[in-house]
Amino acid sequence: MAGGGSSPIHSPPAKRRNKPSTTTIHSLSEDLLLAIFLHLPSLATLVRAALTCRAWRRAVASSPAFRRLFRSLHPPPLLGFFFQAPGVVQTPNTPAFPTFIPARRRGRDLAPAVRGGDFFLTSLDDCPDEAPCWYVVDCCRGRVLLMNWDDSSLVVFNPLMPRSKDAFDLGSEDLFEGRRGHYAQLNPRLLFSDEDPTSFRVVLLAHDESRVRANVFSSETGDWSVFPWVDVPASLDNDHSWLENDGGMQANGFLYWGYEDGRYLISLDTSTMEFSVTELPHYLKQCTFHVGETKDGATCIVYSDKLNVGILMHTKDDDGVERWVLDRVVPLDRELERVLRDGLEDDSELFHLVDSPSEVMVLAVQEGYAYLVILVTGDAQKPHWFMSLCLETMKLERLFRRTFDTDVHPYIMAWPSSLVGNYGCFALEDALPEMRH
Repeated sequence: MAGGGSSPIHSPPAKRRNKPSTTTIHSLSEDLLLAIFLHLPSLATLVRAALTCRAWRRAVASSPAFRRLFRSLHPPPLLGFFFQAPGVVQTPNTPAFPTFIPARRRGRDLAPAVRGGDFFLTSLDDCPDEAPCWYVVDCCRGRVLLMNWDDSSLVVFNPLMPRSKDAFDLGSEDLFEGRRGHYAQLNPRLLFSDEDPTSFRVVLLAHDESRVRANVFSSETGDWSVFPWVDVPASLDNDHSWLENDGGMQANGFLYWGYEDGRYLISLDTSTMEFSVTELPHYLKQCTFHVGETKDGATCIVYSDKLNVGILMHTKDDDGVERWVLDRVVPLDRELERVLRDGLEDDSELFHLVDSPSEVMVLAVQEGYAYLVILVTGDAQKPHWFMSLCLETMKLERLFRRTFDTDVHPYIMAWPSSLVGNYGCFALEDALPEMRH
């Protein structure tokens, strides 16, 4: 056919189109996967996601940088509070278990964590030769330290992994040697390391009239170590128990105990086991306070004065002298009115709380939050409000309402050892069972 055009019979070959490649979530690189995980709302959600498969679990467990960044964006969540059963002290050797009250916070993955755990401590019945009489003395990194009042035995227990518990006793008579005058032992304190979440230490502080000494149990050796006595300033009071028994506080690798007269604060560097003593501001003598950490990890003191909350920061002068410097004082009356207005029966009850002789008590400071109870003076039988206070925004969150007549320990979810390094084999069987579904 003339004209040089294309033949109508033999058309030119069609261009071959490249078939689009299929991208699945399993083909994502670890860096991209971890970037996605940063947008999850909480640690509980992350645990559920990471335990979906071994590759995702390995990505989280093998990246300390990711864990640090995730913690800075999503502080470990508060799951609730352990309340000590008062009958243990009043009537020793009678069956008693602490009570756990869950925090009513939003988050669909937090409730299953509580439901799947053993927060009623029923697994402690499996401990051989132990009477069912337990007292919570400390909570740290998701573990609970309990003491049996019948024989002074101790148990470190993880409610989220009921099979994980370690039992031991207070050791030999060596812990009591070398004392002079009046002598006392304070409640033991629990220490866990971020680098090795499978091991722990327990510190038992002892004091006589003007000295302190640390006795330390190591889970690695199974033995107690007795450290030398250290001289400290004597208390002005003639009280034999001049250190607060329930005042053992923890922040940034240090343990702290306050004097009953409010003059000094003893600190113990748990890496070197060296003591130091700092003088406290005079206005703390009439206040409740607690040592903890801000969201950025700085050591601080949060104290309460009626309905005001103050924050002191720990600093060092050029000459190396440690001091506590007042950072700010914030009145909470308007915040209380804001968070309580929807939870009270009428405005008269709100007026009674905010304008009557009420006060705030600081229970604990952890992960950038202070945990408080709002007390109404002269009304011990009425339930009090338990709240959390964000130290960054100074905003209150209402948790629950309950009578308050005993020791309280907030329980904060910790990173499970299965998601830290190579602790525990990379097998789903040793992960948190309640988080897999």
